[in-house]
Amino acid sequence: MKILLLEKEYSLCKDIKKHLKTNGHKVDSFDDGITLLDEANLFEYDFFVFNIYAPSIDGFEFLSYIRNKKIKTPLIFISDILDIKYITKAFNLGCSNYLKKPFHPRELELRLKNINNNFSTHEQIDLPKGLVYDFNVKSVFKNDNILYLSKKQSEILYLIMKHRGHVVTFDTIADYAYEGDFRDMHTISSHIRDIRKIVGLDIIKNVRGIGYQVAL
Repeated sequence: MKILLLEKEYSLCKDIKKHLKTNGHKVDSFDDGITLLDEANLFEYDFFVFNIYAPSIDGFEFLSYIRNKKIKTPLIFISDILDIKYITKAFNLGCSNYLKKPFHPRELELRLKNINNNFSTHEQIDLPKGLVYDFNVKSVFKNDNILYLSKKQSEILYLIMKHRGHVVTFDTIADYAYEGDFRDMHTISSHIRDIRKIVGLDIIKNVRGIGYQVAL
């Protein structure tokens, strides 16, 4: 998973990031909310892990912002605030979990896995012509048979399907599917064409000069 971490305590941020990376996750971390909003593309991430009271922005305000943007990405709050009224507010706004400090990074990892399994396992989308997209395995099925996609194609389709209703930019796709690898607009366009052929549907629309959007 690709995780966006907001934590103001340097040592804790370092420990969390190290543990998550050791377990195979990609992690972008920030210690300031405004900087995060300026530099991070929220559509790239599979999970948010945020301190409620990081500098410059209230975590509650941030959660309201992303939910109003129809971004359904799971979010865990980490905080030393134990007052039940704050915990209640966090869940009412749409957080996925609330982890009280101090905690072991392993506990965070377990909660991430549990939430991700529950978030993805039950989410499927019915497509035209009897096809089904399954977020759990990032694949399209026809008559219970999986349609083979390469790893890059699978990642690209997952990102676009996850944010259906929004235009996903070329840069967002490149950062998500090609992190550290050579990538360009033509390579992405080629993968999109191949996905359309394999799936047999023209549900991925090109938004000229910007990116792609799923139209169902």
